[in-house]
Amino acid sequence: MFVVIMGAGRVGYLVAKMLESEGHDVTIIEKDKGRAKELSLLINGLVIEGDATDPKTLEEANIKQADAFAALTGKDDANLLACILAKHLNGNIKTSLRISNPQNRRIFEEVTDLKRYFDFVISPEEIAAEYISRNIVTPGFDRVLYPKEGAEIVRFTIDEKSEIAGKLVRDLKLPKDALMVAIYDEKGNLTIPSGDTKLPNRGQIIIFAKNSALDTVKNLLEKKKPENES
Repeated sequence: MFVVIMGAGRVGYLVAKMLESEGHDVTIIEKDKGRAKELSLLINGLVIEGDATDPKTLEEANIKQADAFAALTGKDDANLLACILAKHLNGNIKTSLRISNPQNRRIFEEVTDLKRYFDFVISPEEIAAEYISRNIVTPGFDRVLYPKEGAEIVRFTIDEKSEIAGKLVRDLKLPKDALMVAIYDEKGNLTIPSGDTKLPNRGQIIIFAKNSALDTVKNLLEKKKPENES
């Protein structure tokens, strides 16, 4: 994919590096001259010093050829305006809108005329607050994602000492409100499991579960073999 990012702060920079590590082409638009110069030495893609709320700057970034646009500055109004302009210039582009103020998120999502300008809304502040609160209430999980309220996607690590290592998925007897959705072996190879899938001796498993089932899942998957069996 070809992705244009507005904003080279911590969030924008990390997103750019992650996308590049996955083989995607990235262009960053940054207003601050010093930050733009610094970023040009840190990423492989093009860094443009300019304002993404200016159509000329977006055109300079080849927005018409881009597959996706992410407005990631800390200014909600500027992010929204940039998404509107990106959609106007490229009707097929997928836009991601960062919102810092939760009240703005609700307003933007409720106003029908605005919703058509962004495909995805993200609030790092809300995600951080949710992550912290969930770890206070139910600590000890490697949380991956909160797809809906009341459910989470969590990750567990398997090694030779794990009681579940080498077992078939169907033999784990996961609670009815939990589903194993992915298995990664120690080399990072992905398997979408069925009941007949055998768990690796080393690797990671991804579980989608209701919050009410998480403690049961944790107790089941984190059990260790007796010392004389390891």
